[in-house]
Amino acid sequence: MKKLALLAAVAASPALADQPVTINFAAEIGGAPFDCAQTYSGIGATGADIKGTDFRTYVSDLALVATDGTRVPVTLDQDIWQYENVALLDFEDATGACTNGTSQTNTTVRGTVPNGTYTGVAFSVGVPFEMNHGDPTVAPSPLNLTSMFWNWRGGYKFVRIDMVPTNPAENGPKGWFLHLGSTMCKAGSKTEAPTAVCGNPNLIEVAFDSFDPAANTIIIDPAAVVAEADLRHNTPETSPGCMSFPGDADCTTVMTRLGLPYGDIPASSQALFVKR
Repeated sequence: MKKLALLAAVAASPALADQPVTINFAAEIGGAPFDCAQTYSGIGATGADIKGTDFRTYVSDLALVATDGTRVPVTLDQDIWQYENVALLDFEDATGACTNGTSQTNTTVRGTVPNGTYTGVAFSVGVPFEMNHGDPTVAPSPLNLTSMFWNWRGGYKFVRIDMVPTNPAENGPKGWFLHLGSTMCKAGSKTEAPTAVCGNPNLIEVAFDSFDPAANTIIIDPAAVVAEADLRHNTPETSPGCMSFPGDADCTTVMTRLGLPYGDIPASSQALFVKR
């Protein structure tokens, strides 16, 4: 009986228990809170006035950083926003200009970690390869949104931030879209999944060495990413804005600020996610 009691005490020990964790995110454009009805001024190289019409992103492989630098994976709660190790952050609410969205929003990632002391956070922006090229019409939520999907070959839009200039240049774009996803994916057609990792996986790695989930929020703001892009123009015969595809002049100043190389242009530090 004493042995059984000791085992029960060990099983109930707080040192072995899991602790809940919630990471808070917020969306901004140019430092102002994202709102589907808001107009934002002075965005990009030519000071465009823009409306935000979509603002969503997938994150995956969330981990907390222990005091010894070890990254400890967060076991995500499983619900309509989180599946296995992937979560969707959704800041649009289908009102105003956000006609392609959904009324529900999600601004947190939630889960548990082993009981311990943690000083930082790390995660990837995007959907891992093994989950990125399936059929969204039969996928579990939140991977069932066709508005966040290109095709089987390309997979999901890891980041979808749609901006519409209200003062476009003559013959300028009706929309300037920042869509990030994997490119150079080899498959027989757009309706076939690649069997090997794409040439440009385009997963952004984000880490903050000093981060307190109870006190800090991770801000997502595209203003610094598009600071040298002209949102009032678009390169002819290319996708509106920057959609990650190779050879698009509108991406040359953008992809590097996502922390990704683009052609011969090396990556710099990512500027889309900041801690506050």
